[in-house]
Amino acid sequence: MTKVVSIKKRAANRRNAQRSTGPKSDEGKNAVKWNALKHGLLAKAAVLPQEDRAEYERLWAGLVEDCQPVGTLEAILVEDIAAICWRRRRAVRAEAANIEWDTTDARDKMHSIQAEIQKAEAERDTAELQGSVAGLERLGEVFDGMARELRHDGKLSEESIAWLEAGWQWSEEDLDALRGATTVTEAAKKELLKVTLEFIAETQKEFRREKKVVEAPEAALRDLVSARANILENSTGEAILRYEGAMDKKLYAAIAQLERLQKQRRDETVPPVRVDVAKTA
Repeated sequence: MTKVVSIKKRAANRRNAQRSTGPKSDEGKNAVKWNALKHGLLAKAAVLPQEDRAEYERLWAGLVEDCQPVGTLEAILVEDIAAICWRRRRAVRAEAANIEWDTTDARDKMHSIQAEIQKAEAERDTAELQGSVAGLERLGEVFDGMARELRHDGKLSEESIAWLEAGWQWSEEDLDALRGATTVTEAAKKELLKVTLEFIAETQKEFRREKKVVEAPEAALRDLVSARANILENSTGEAILRYEGAMDKKLYAAIAQLERLQKQRRDETVPPVRVDVAKTA
């Protein structure tokens, strides 16, 4: 037999339902915290195939537990908030990936410069090496090695002679004497060693002067690349920042709408919705 419910009873039930704030005990909250997840209107669209759906659902479930939605409309709003948060997180990840892309690109350029230096060193291209800090440092190492050879052995190795032949004008007679290929008097040998060591010292000073000249533009270039990466001075970065701003607006709007609904359900005072006259005019 169907139980008859009076009109007054039905009205009271409706009023009581409007005042409901959901379960208050831990057991009750645990029992209903997954209720809103049965809707899933946005989950399929919000999570891309390459993303972690379980991570999204944990975010969603956490919001459900925090917001305690009652009824379908509140549940949908909480789901909307979860989707917006997820999309905003995606934008943050895209921003980080964009910065990493720029950083990797800069790193590749540095590797390319290093490869050019290695190529110039292999070819003993002294003019190319003098155009960068790393190249000048390498030439400094070469000349340090020459000085050690002269002080220790009294002559130069074939590799050191090759460097002198490649970048500096030395006579064949002096080069043969420096490599020990010809016999010279002791006085002439001492004089040649003295002149060569003085040449090495002066050349090292020149390397240091040139290094100061090229250090400034190289440092400025590194700073520029770093600044570009950090502030995203490109169309991709600007698009990401605009997307983040749009997601923030949607998030705040959804939270405000949910709060209004919940206050109405609890018979609390709800402030009127502000209308921007300038935008609606």
